[in-house]
Amino acid sequence: MKNKPLYIVLFVLLLLVVLVMVSGNLANKKNEQSTDMTQSSFYSKDKKAGGAYAAFKMLPQLFMRNSVQVVTKPFARTFDKDSELKFRNNVYILVADKLFTTESDIDAMLDYVSRGNELFIAMNTPDPLLEKHLKFVTVESNNMQSKKEGIVQRYVDETIPMDTSFSYPGMVSGNYFSAVDSNTTNILGYNYKNKPNFIRIEYRSGFIYLLLNPYTFTNYFLLHKQNVKALETQMSYLINDAGNVYWDDFYNSQHSAQSGDFSEWQVLMRYASMRWALWLAVVLTLLYVVFESKRRQRIIPDKPPVTNTSLEFVDAIGQLYYQQHNNYNLAHKMIIHFMEYIRSRYYLNTNVLNDEFIASLARKSLVPEGEIRALLQMVHHIQLEENISDDDLKDFYNRIQQFYINTNK
Repeated sequence: MKNKPLYIVLFVLLLLVVLVMVSGNLANKKNEQSTDMTQSSFYSKDKKAGGAYAAFKMLPQLFMRNSVQVVTKPFARTFDKDSELKFRNNVYILVADKLFTTESDIDAMLDYVSRGNELFIAMNTPDPLLEKHLKFVTVESNNMQSKKEGIVQRYVDETIPMDTSFSYPGMVSGNYFSAVDSNTTNILGYNYKNKPNFIRIEYRSGFIYLLLNPYTFTNYFLLHKQNVKALETQMSYLINDAGNVYWDDFYNSQHSAQSGDFSEWQVLMRYASMRWALWLAVVLTLLYVVFESKRRQRIIPDKPPVTNTSLEFVDAIGQLYYQQHNNYNLAHKMIIHFMEYIRSRYYLNTNVLNDEFIASLARKSLVPEGEIRALLQMVHHIQLEENISDDDLKDFYNRIQQFYINTNK
């Protein structure tokens, strides 16, 4: 390719332009100090206003074991593979805008809770499957970006008693529960309309907490004044000495209902920097294929493998001694070559030809023990005899040849 250097220069220039554009875009976004939370991600590594980085970093301090595990798979798959979830005293925290699950996910969640565990779900819109199984009804109201500071979440508990409120000038969630099962459900909080939006459901041996205000987990809310106490209040209901604490980073990336397992590409394509990296990798791969697909040298012919000359050597020696009719010397040479063959090929000591030796040779050569035992008996017979008949020599030759053939397949 005579023009190959020119193509390479053009490609490098194009790559530099792309990198400059990407870095400039990221720098502009980083310098923006916007508090826009209309596109909240609730992602544990997102440091923007609508991310949950602050909440995720504070969680370990609220539990005795001081560790939180991140989950990036559907609940059904995680529950199937993680044996710890099948024991008691685990906490699973899920924060998302809209909860999209499958029937298998709901079944796994209920099985998890029934074993004596706790599930905390903060969302704006629950999945209809969850409403059906837990027998509650929600009413969707307006979620808006407030410019004024006002009360957005109130916590109440008659058993303590407790009545506290928290405010900030950010996203306000208006959704609430219009009907619950009073036999198993306690109301723990209200929204800015004084409608119940935080409940606890007793399910067999465990508890399910449902909060229709995921914005209480965002960075903007928690870092406003003393709002970190709202997170402490919510987490105070959970098991303090939980064996394991899980943070879900899977469902907060789902934006549509799915019929089965979700695509993990949605998580990878979620952020601009990741998308740029993936597309850049695709472009580089295509360019590599275009420029490097042509062969630079002639095809090297296959070199035939070196053949095993053991059988040819035995035949040549055998013919020489057989012509002289020296059966004993011929058989003796065949035995020496046979023992050397075993030592060099299978690394076995041939000084003692006992049952252990026979078993080891049979295992390594894949020749039945009966055949090896018969062959070694002939070796022993020949070593004791001075005169070997032609028939015995032919029989011994055939057996030893058969051994070589079987071990060289």
